[in-house]
Amino acid sequence: MRTGGLDAPVERLSSPSRLNHPDRSVTRLREDMIELLCQAAPRGAHAAISFGAAIDHLSGTVYGSAPLWGAAAEPFDLGAALRERRPDVTWQLVNDVSAALVDFAATHTRPGLRRVGYLTLSSGIALRVADLERLRIPVDERGLQGEIGHLPAMTTAPELRRAGLLCECGAPDHLASVSSGPGIARVAERLGLDGGPALTQWLPEALAAGDPRARRLLELCVGPVAHMLRTLWCLDPHLDLLGLGGGVIEGLGAHYADELRRQLGHATSYADPGRSPDWLAGRLLFCGPGTVDALRGAQRIGRWLPGIAS
Repeated sequence: MRTGGLDAPVERLSSPSRLNHPDRSVTRLREDMIELLCQAAPRGAHAAISFGAAIDHLSGTVYGSAPLWGAAAEPFDLGAALRERRPDVTWQLVNDVSAALVDFAATHTRPGLRRVGYLTLSSGIALRVADLERLRIPVDERGLQGEIGHLPAMTTAPELRRAGLLCECGAPDHLASVSSGPGIARVAERLGLDGGPALTQWLPEALAAGDPRARRLLELCVGPVAHMLRTLWCLDPHLDLLGLGGGVIEGLGAHYADELRRQLGHATSYADPGRSPDWLAGRLLFCGPGTVDALRGAQRIGRWLPGIAS
């Protein structure tokens, strides 16, 4: 939470989520979220919220958030609930990945770029792409774009084909089932490794030591992301720059970046001849801690709002 301008200090609060409070009902978690946000907003404030959920950017309706509310999929008009509780506040609700994209575009674009994207790999996975030439973030008729974490994971690995690994949304074999932070833990357990809290410390250390189990785990979890990027570039050759961030990227650092570049360098067909190191260096930017600020993006999104359209 930040109160003030773009450079004001950030206060970190625990989110009332299914991950943090698995015993609470979705109704209770949503009420707790409303209460938390309303208590945080000063009187008469303009509140720009970077929210980790699939949001209709045209209406403010939340369709779902696996990390926050698990499998719950009924639409929830969070914007209306906030306005009803605190009508003195001007509420601007933005998806966190859209906000991160806006901040990334403001700080990392260069002349000549046509389209820029931001991919987050954390407790969930999502992508946003913006058209810089028209200053647009296109969305579908439900106000959504890039909820790729809940698409089927593309993999040919025998360990993962029809593995039945459950996503936080409750469905099996999604991209987030395998390649999100919790997904990496699930794949670790499938390989007979400890998928508990110790994994976050063991994995970077084991990768640095060249442990073959860690290398295979990373290869399996990066694979579906590499497949998704191949498809993305095939369908959108004007995507000139893609930022990658989130807890998985920050936690694994160069290990993740090197493995993704290695996989993308392999040719799969004439449609995907493999990408050279120079080609990838010009199009992929791995974002470390503090590189992209979704809160700052939510504050900056005003100039983009007319261009978030179906």
